Amino acid sequence: MKRRYIVLVMVLITGFYSCVEDEYMAPTEFSDVGWYTSFLRDAAYVTSVGQFETLSDLSQGAVEHTWSIESGNFFLEGPISKNDTILTEFIINEGDTMSIDKTIHVLFQRPGIQRVRLINKFRDSVAFRGIDTVSTKWDGEFWVMDTTFLVDVYDKIKAVAEISYQDETVARGEDTLYVEAGTAVELIDRSTQGRPNARNWQVSDVETDEVMANNADSVALIPFNKLGVYRAVLTASRTGETIPPGTGRDTIPNPIKVIPSSKPFELTEDIVELEDQTLRLSFNGEFKPFSGGTELFTVKVNGEDFSIASVQPYANNPTKLDIKLAQAIYRSDEVTVSFAGGKLTSVDERSPQAFAEIPVVMHAANLLDNTAYGFEDGGAGWAPMADNGATVEFTTEKSASGNYSLKLTKTADQAAGKIESINAPFNLVEGITYVFSYKVFIEQGTTSPSLSLWLLPNWTQFWESIANKPRGEWVEVSLEYEAIAGDSNRRFMIQVPQNGTFYFDDFWVMEKEVRP
Repeated sequence: MKRRYIVLVMVLITGFYSCVEDEYMAPTEFSDVGWYTSFLRDAAYVTSVGQFETLSDLSQGAVEHTWSIESGNFFLEGPISKNDTILTEFIINEGDTMSIDKTIHVLFQRPGIQRVRLINKFRDSVAFRGIDTVSTKWDGEFWVMDTTFLVDVYDKIKAVAEISYQDETVARGEDTLYVEAGTAVELIDRSTQGRPNARNWQVSDVETDEVMANNADSVALIPFNKLGVYRAVLTASRTGETIPPGTGRDTIPNPIKVIPSSKPFELTEDIVELEDQTLRLSFNGEFKPFSGGTELFTVKVNGEDFSIASVQPYANNPTKLDIKLAQAIYRSDEVTVSFAGGKLTSVDERSPQAFAEIPVVMHAANLLDNTAYGFEDGGAGWAPMADNGATVEFTTEKSASGNYSLKLTKTADQAAGKIESINAPFNLVEGITYVFSYKVFIEQGTTSPSLSLWLLPNWTQFWESIANKPRGEWVEVSLEYEAIAGDSNRRFMIQVPQNGTFYFDDFWVMEKEVRP
């Protein structure tokens, strides 16, 4: 029974097939449009001069088909590997700007926006569906798909370096630029071709090839301290995820010869104490390596001579000398440095001049943000409290340092003045004693007997009598506070309870140094 059923089915299928074959009609020609590019799914088509890109027409059923490129670019004959470097050997039909090949390889030799145009003509209307749907247009005979690919071609980078000394541009050439030791040369990147977005300056000794300086600034100020002849090289580069890489180099032809300075070898900045109690002296020249030298310096602390453990150039910048003492010093100390002269020399053969009892600027580490707590942001970090009644201004009328200060004015018809810091909170460590300080300028006629600094949000008040404080000048208020558990994210509030005009500036928080 099953076999009969199978035979019957086969007969029916054969008969049906015979009917279909007898009545067969050829289908209409299929039409579709599509393309492929070596840019894949990139949103923008980007390449560089000297590179080739592949574009392939995947359309079906087109009765006419042409690719066209702009003059100055070339068709290449494939296959071509990305490892091939001399692409001009693959150029076909040089000068042609049209091709009927389905797949083209285009060598881009012109920078800027280059157009690659694809025209397909169909008997039927078709559409390309991508980010946007593009449909064919009827030209009276065919349905036409006219597509232009915009390719952004980056030019080869041409590095252009300029050199300036003592505010004068130096003419490029073989003439030697003579530079006094202790002065600086300005190197300027003028590169534009190829749209570079980074650069590196390298200055090296002509004789030894030792690199004296590297700098990534577009305008690099390079100090020259050591005698010798140097060359400067600019490497301009282009980097980024969506742009083709590239580099260009320009060597400034002028040798830079450093000669001895005509200026005295002397201090150029304040002598400062570093955080580790090192005393640092800055000079206008680089020191030759030396040993000893402690006998040439005298350091007095509160009028008493202190023993010097060592004197040596700072390793990262030999224009600076570091003096280390055998005994500890403290922020409240008055420290002076004297130099007898002699023995030490610079790399351009100068000797430092003697000096006597130059005061040291002692190290003070402010835990507060100097901009916010010095009002140099125009008071952006402070705001009146909700119950403030006084007039609050951030002004340039006067300041203890910088440009701005906080001005608070309270009159008889106003409630107390209250203003708090709202940005740049600070943290204190439990058990450590801190020194809080600020500067205040009290105007003549102020009758308020006091003002207060508050530590928020634990509302710790530091009341300050101002009855005997001078008017019309800046005075410093200083107090101590031992931090408790949880003293983090702290801020300050200033309170003026009664009438007067006050200016505030330079708030500081620092650990208290304790002399054993």
